[in-house]
Amino acid sequence: MQINTLIKSDLYRYSGKTSFKAFLHHFKNSEGFKFMVFLRLSQAYSKLNPIGLLSRYFYRRLTYKFGFQIPKSVKIGKGLVLMHTGHIIVNSKSKIGSNCNIYPGVTIGTTFRGKDKGVPVIGDQVWIGSNSIIVGKITIGNNVLIAPNSFVNKSVPDNSIVLGNPAVIKPRDNATAEYIFNMV
Repeated sequence: MQINTLIKSDLYRYSGKTSFKAFLHHFKNSEGFKFMVFLRLSQAYSKLNPIGLLSRYFYRRLTYKFGFQIPKSVKIGKGLVLMHTGHIIVNSKSKIGSNCNIYPGVTIGTTFRGKDKGVPVIGDQVWIGSNSIIVGKITIGNNVLIAPNSFVNKSVPDNSIVLGNPAVIKPRDNATAEYIFNMV
């Protein structure tokens, strides 16, 4: 997928627009969008390219400034929204689908033993609330809402809401209705 398309899809998720004026506004005022621009550029260009070199510098700088620990190796679909600054930790081998929202305090990590040894795969249209933890070789389906402070270590089917620790999964057709906005 082209870098232009990815950045425009992220911008559309934040503002509902893809104009240059919207880009400037969100680049200036939204820490999550600014971080995503440099992450996407770092993923697209090699470190030998001047754009790649500059974007890696700002990507690394913003990682420390905003607390987003999302490695360049993470596969991320179109339209990721990082709400607010705060620690967001994602394992380097994780996959995140399109139209996802991630709030501060979220950890998407690995487990090193047991039948679910590995890292999660997050589907499309997933809303992950503050301080939620998602670990293990599990799959989070499409249209899933993970409530704040949830601990998820088992796979979640499509169209579900996940609550609590241990995770309780409740089927719901429109689980992310009014939570996921400006979908691409």
